[in-house]
Amino acid sequence: MCARDDGFSLLELLVVVLIIGLGVAIVGFAVGNNKPQELRNSARDFANYTELVEEESVLSREAWGVQLYRVSPSAAGNDTDAGNEKIAYRFLRLTDNGWLPDHPKDIPAGGEFADNVIAELEVEGAQQLIEPLPKDLNDENAPSKKKRSDKDKKKLGENTPTIWLAPGGEVTPFELRLHFSGDEKGPIVRSDALGRIQLEIKDDEDK
Repeated sequence: MCARDDGFSLLELLVVVLIIGLGVAIVGFAVGNNKPQELRNSARDFANYTELVEEESVLSREAWGVQLYRVSPSAAGNDTDAGNEKIAYRFLRLTDNGWLPDHPKDIPAGGEFADNVIAELEVEGAQQLIEPLPKDLNDENAPSKKKRSDKDKKKLGENTPTIWLAPGGEVTPFELRLHFSGDEKGPIVRSDALGRIQLEIKDDEDK
């Protein structure tokens, strides 16, 4: 009786390599197709969190707001994705020292949308550009509250919300359209006449 040689034949190795290659391709395809779903999820988070902060504004009788801004790779300390900006947002609260980043308990300080997302913003019926944060507001080494000079306080005034959430339940009329480059479809977040935050996702997109 002849003993079988140890090891794999060339044909067996080719079959294994083919299976691995197909697995990698399927995973890559699935991840690529998750981008629209990721955008819908982040838009839903933005709408839900903004609505919760609006409720906090009414309950606490304080003015809150949402600040939309662009984040460049260099500002985030990542120079490998040059030109790949992100649209982000954070919540602000009006204090005696002006508008300062803050967030209610159990609500994130802010968030960001997927890479390469185009954001079209209308505020009170007018198109509005989404700009990067002023450099001094993005600087971890900026003066503390106690050390701020008059010049620093003036710069602090630039830290204003894109969308106001007033204690009386009023919300700045806005519409935020989000979509990928080359694709006109995408989620829309807007406020209605009653100050409610609404998310619009078409049936053929929500798959």
